[in-house]
Amino acid sequence: MFSPEGTLYKVMALIGNYCYLNILWLVSSLPIVTVFASTAAMTAVMKEWSHQEEPPITKTFFLNFKKYFFKSSMIGILQTIVAILLVGDYFVVWQMDGVIIKYGLFPILVLLGLLFLFISLYIYPLLIDLDLPMSQLIRKAALLTITRPATPTITLMVTCLMIFLSTFAKFLPILCAFSIVSLVNYQVTKRTIRKAEQLVI
Repeated sequence: MFSPEGTLYKVMALIGNYCYLNILWLVSSLPIVTVFASTAAMTAVMKEWSHQEEPPITKTFFLNFKKYFFKSSMIGILQTIVAILLVGDYFVVWQMDGVIIKYGLFPILVLLGLLFLFISLYIYPLLIDLDLPMSQLIRKAALLTITRPATPTITLMVTCLMIFLSTFAKFLPILCAFSIVSLVNYQVTKRTIRKAEQLVI
């Protein structure tokens, strides 16, 4: 039952890999500024696993952490700036006295926030799969967000589910929540990219 060829052994090994990758991402993200490179590295591991390969997790993670550090950090800085601007705009609009202006602008800001979130969910799998220049990555992520919003919606739903489950199982974020979200995000985005490429061909 516990032989390396047994089903139970393989399932336990798979769970262990996702838990280890999750902890690796958390530890690597502790300095905060490295969270973007850590996210790119975790996505790269997901790519290897999607090819039915079993590379050494730690080595693969840190090789890709180094490989994508600069580009992912630039993306992360841009994401941070946009997020700060959006949050600032939310507070400014919410403090407005004019009801018509307030409730007219707020839905627009919510929509812009969703677009920003969806682009952010697309951009890391695109970075790992296509490794395009940053301007092209942003344009492609924006295009996919507009034409195929269902893909990041699935990831967002899984993220909400993980947050909900974490209210009951406090250990979930430490064990596997982030790696599960990364897995779902990479897999659904990968399929979307392939379908988009087939349409172009």
